[in-house]
Amino acid sequence: MDTLQQQALHCLEKFRAGNLTEEDMLTLCQSADNPKRQSLLYLQAPSSHPYSRVIGISIFEEGKDPEGVDENGNFLYRSIKEALEDGWRVVRFPDISQGVDDENNYGLGYEFILERWR
Repeated sequence: MDTLQQQALHCLEKFRAGNLTEEDMLTLCQSADNPKRQSLLYLQAPSSHPYSRVIGISIFEEGKDPEGVDENGNFLYRSIKEALEDGWRVVRFPDISQGVDDENNYGLGYEFILERWR
């Protein structure tokens, strides 16, 4: 359930209890006027397993360094699982056909594409 729906249900509960205020309704209206924005995260790993360590990262989210590193120069996420635990959702799993031929490896391992809405 998304935040707007949760806020609306909370207002409904307050209305039924006779405690709904004008401020509650204004807060709900302001939430509806602020559309969510999609953020994208590209993670490269040496295997297609979600517990794999991250070997490359790019992030497209407001306020984040596109290189995907923190102030110490470390990746924001050490594994795909860690990103999932932080609210990211996988929208594209890696193409495992690249791993069929060990002689000819192209690109940076296996790439996961994740998204989240804020």
